[in-house]
Amino acid sequence: MSAAIAQRYAQALFDAGEELSKVETLHHDLQKINQLIGQSDDLAGFLRNPVVPAEKRQAILKDIFHGKIDTLTYKFILFLEAKRRLAHLKSICSLFDRLRARARGILRAKWSSSVELSPHDVHALTDYLKSKFDSKEVEASRDVDPGILGGIKIQVDDTVYDYTLQAQLKKFKHAVVTA
Repeated sequence: MSAAIAQRYAQALFDAGEELSKVETLHHDLQKINQLIGQSDDLAGFLRNPVVPAEKRQAILKDIFHGKIDTLTYKFILFLEAKRRLAHLKSICSLFDRLRARARGILRAKWSSSVELSPHDVHALTDYLKSKFDSKEVEASRDVDPGILGGIKIQVDDTVYDYTLQAQLKKFKHAVVTA
């Protein structure tokens, strides 16, 4: 349920940003906020703690954010506080980033292979992902996983495409057992 809540708020903020031509400003602010939450366990705990009185929460939020982020972002954070949804702020930041990327034609992918891919292979894989997902650009994080015997595992959003040797052997075993 909480993912659906965060998605609705992220979409509403993105729509407001589009309407006011402030998507990039919001994106920049939300990146800073997301980074701040990731670096401060105290802030993350505060955002999740519903016991703190509303007046104190608003005063703390004002001290942290007022004048340091765009007015729209600040009002959005106060709105989340009023609705008792601050616990979802980190998820909202991530989902907003995903919405922005999609709207800009940017595909976010992560791939893992047993060895570092050559520049030629990276280019070929990037071109393949652009055509498969009809994207203008691919932003990929690459990981070398020595646990992979061969092949590649690609993650796009919440979907994993497993083209590793282990996955192929598992499919083969399943086919033999069920035949």
